[in-house]
Parts: sequence; C-alpha cells; structure tokens
Amino acid sequence: MQLLSVEEVIEADNGQTAVEMARLHSPKLAILDPDIRRISGFDVIPRLKLVQPNIRVLVLSGHDPATFTPRAMRSGVHGFVGKSQEMKEIMRGVEAVLAGYDCFPAEAMDSENDNGMNLLSSREVEVLQYLARGISNRDIASRLSLSDKTVVLVKAEFRKNLACCHWRR
Repeated sequence: MQLLSVEEVIEADNGQTAVEMARLHSPKLAILDPDIRRISGFDVIPRLKLVQPNIRVLVLSGHDPATFTPRAMRSGVHGFVGKSQEMKEIMRGVEAVLAGYDCFPAEAMDSENDNGMNLLSSREVEVLQYLARGISNRDIASRLSLSDKTVVLVKAEFRKNLACCHWRR
C-alpha cells in the first residue's frame, strides 16, 4: 500500500499486541484508538515509546475532543483526530504527524473546556465509559482483565476525584 509514503500497515486488536508489533516492526507512526482492549490506549502510549522511542502516535477516537485531547497530550501523543471527521481531515492529521508536527483540534485547546474528566486516570475513564453503557462491574472486570474488587476501587477513586456525592446503586 502506498499511502503518504507508507509501505506497510500493521494492525493490532489490543494494546499488548500493539506494543509487540511496535517492537517487531519499528513503525514510524502508530494510529491508536483509546478504546483498544487489554491495555487501554492511553496506557499503551508510554509502552510504545519505551520499545520505540522515536515512534509518532496519533489518536483516532470517537470521543469528544474537548474531553480527551488534554489526556492524549499528557500521555505524549503527537496528534488527535476524531473518527467522525472526513477522511481528508484524518489523512491531514496523519500527514502532519508523520512530517514531525503536532496536530490537535483547535476547539480542544481551549482551557474553558475542562469538565473535570482530566482529573481521572485512564483506567477510571475506561471504567466510567463502560458504566455509562450500563455494563455491570463483573462484565467490566472481565473485559479489562481486572477483579471485581478492583472495579469497585476504581469507581470509588473517580467518585472522589470528581467530588461526586449523589450516586445510586
């Protein structure tokens, strides 16, 4: 495939495989979905950079850029594009990141967009996303390879971090 001077595309369906593929193939660019399984996308980024220090990382996400771009930036990525964007905009992000530039949505760079989500760890956000979909603690634990007790502890942490006081069971 010849796309933006890309000769080979390697795909991984989970974070652990993504790190192993980066180790084996030494890619210049990783396009990463933060919802990747086993190891969350934001937790995979430092591991990718450990095995490939010069790798460029672009997050491709369906999440709200205003909420997730600051988290992506803190994790060390070089760009963030939304899945809902037109393909030409996504390709522009890929081109920019491959050329050595950072590429983040302008609306996400506004500090007024801070809604408290930036206070949560990647794991807390991951658990919160599953809870918002109505997934049970047991199913969340299974999907994330955690114990039920760990899920309960993560929920307690994000309640504390967001200073939430009105929760139903």
